[in-house]
Amino acid sequence: MLHAKRVHLPSQQYEFTEDGRALTAFSLRRGGTGARFTLHGVGYRVRVHRFSGVHELLDADGTVLATTDRVRRSWHITCSGRVIPFRRTAPADREYTMLGGDGEPAGTIRRTGHVRSEATADLPGLDLVLQVFALVVVLLRRRRKRAAAAVRSTAVGG
Repeated sequence: MLHAKRVHLPSQQYEFTEDGRALTAFSLRRGGTGARFTLHGVGYRVRVHRFSGVHELLDADGTVLATTDRVRRSWHITCSGRVIPFRRTAPADREYTMLGGDGEPAGTIRRTGHVRSEATADLPGLDLVLQVFALVVVLLRRRRKRAAAAVRSTAVGG
């Protein structure tokens, strides 16, 4: 099981552990359109297309390894011709369920912790890099929604 925890509450730096051992870290920088992480010595980048909401997982050479469609209530990861569906199963994007080939739940991603500063992913059957990608996508979605809410509140109040 993967676990992501924010290093400092005001920051957007996360540490990933797998079954209690350190795995990788990444940062959601302000104004950025994605994140970078290293897994087993290999560098990866998650790129977000700002207007379409599509996320891409790229290797160090810039080759696209996996993509998502726009992350909403239901979304998919597409990788090597395989489509992995996810569905939101809790309000406020607190939980997503990965669906198996039969449409039954096969894994989960949950936001937890104080001020939702942590997240866990239990996604059996997925390569580790795809599990990290899925968890990063959910954290990026949360950041995007919070930024949009901040813009709306200043527009209404301003």
